[in-house]
Amino acid sequence: MSLTKFVGLLAGSTLTLTGVSYGAVEANNDTAAQINELKAEIAALKAQQGGEQWLTEARADAIRGVVQDVLADSSTRSSFQQAGATAGYNNGFFLSSADGNYTLKINALEQVRFVWNNTYQPSVQGGAAGGGNDSNQWGFENRRTQAFFSGNVVDPSWKYLVGMAYDSQLDPYYMPSGGANSFNLYYANVTKSFGNGFSVTVGQQNVPWTVESQLFNAGNTQMGDFSIFEYVFGAGQQVGALASFEQDMWRVKGGWFNAVQTSNTGASAPINAWNSADNQSIAVAARAEYKVAGTWEQFSKESSFKGEEFGLLVGGGVIWQNGRAQNTAATYNANPIGLTADARAMFGGFNLIGQFVWQDGYPGAAGGDSVYGLNIQGGAFVSDDLELFGAWCWSDTIDVENFLQIGANWYFAKNNVKMTVMGIIPMNSGATSANNLRGYEGGIGLGTDDTAGLTGADNNFSLVCQLQVMF
Repeated sequence: MSLTKFVGLLAGSTLTLTGVSYGAVEANNDTAAQINELKAEIAALKAQQGGEQWLTEARADAIRGVVQDVLADSSTRSSFQQAGATAGYNNGFFLSSADGNYTLKINALEQVRFVWNNTYQPSVQGGAAGGGNDSNQWGFENRRTQAFFSGNVVDPSWKYLVGMAYDSQLDPYYMPSGGANSFNLYYANVTKSFGNGFSVTVGQQNVPWTVESQLFNAGNTQMGDFSIFEYVFGAGQQVGALASFEQDMWRVKGGWFNAVQTSNTGASAPINAWNSADNQSIAVAARAEYKVAGTWEQFSKESSFKGEEFGLLVGGGVIWQNGRAQNTAATYNANPIGLTADARAMFGGFNLIGQFVWQDGYPGAAGGDSVYGLNIQGGAFVSDDLELFGAWCWSDTIDVENFLQIGANWYFAKNNVKMTVMGIIPMNSGATSANNLRGYEGGIGLGTDDTAGLTGADNNFSLVCQLQVMF
């Protein structure tokens, strides 16, 4: 090869390698730039991801705080005995100051019923001619609408109770001077607790004597209404002062009132005001009970629900009053004195009640006559929600009276919501006399037929269907 060709080939190779080297540098620069871009994007993504994670954690912390607050509030509301509770429901809707020294509880009882009566009008009664036919009467009525306000003021030792009632019929605890279907002050009293189970109550209250005088209202009765025994012999309510002493196994109540066991006719029912014509010089009542087994709480009602523990309670009461000269024998029949004895047994799904009364000077009875009364009552649950009950009342008052009450309760929520179906059967014609204490014929579905001026028609049968809502 000549020198000229060799030099030319060497120069060309050098130029070629120089171009390749330059191209490699350019390629390396592009790759580095792309890598840098990717690094920047990754850094940006990491930064963005970190920010979102922080935001998510912040939201999670906020949600956790809300959940904790809700749970704390729910816990407070689910335990109504905690000092921090200021409103809620605990056997009634309540409001309370933070320290519990001022409280208000609201309770109510509503009973709506359908009543069907079958009576027989004698063909001849009292010298007047009658039809001698059956008479059927029926209809709906708002049997009881009652509201109660209770609580304490200043401190828990000072308690108050106010109740209002608007009932369609009279009963031993509802005797307004305006008659049925009028507003009546049901309870109005103040209680001071001195500790160790001792307390004093002043104002309008139940007169302690019979079993059902210890119940708060008719909603706690077994039959959805007071027994015929209570209609006949109950002392009802009066204004007075009552002392109570309760211990674990026994309790005693005694008080001085304006009058006890008056009739329910107009001025002869001096519940709210004192007056010289109707009130007695001395009118006292007392009751003592001994709890053999069980708790006092389970005896605040008559039925014994399944699952409850065994309970046995025996008790007795006395009433006596000394009338003024203004109080005629026709109104109070001299100075009545009465004694009762009773026993109650709870078997967790089955209950029995037995009551006996002797009384001298029964209102409206012949002067000096003593009267007697007996009541046997019981009920049994055939399922968790269905209870069958029955009661037999016999009394020798103005006329001999002999009644059967039979029926069933369907409990939707124990005594808070229940349906009662009851049949009332007078066992003799004298049982419908309208002259007896409390006028209970209208109160429990019984009635007289005044057709053609005749009174005292024989009541064959009464059917009561009642829905009760209580809280």
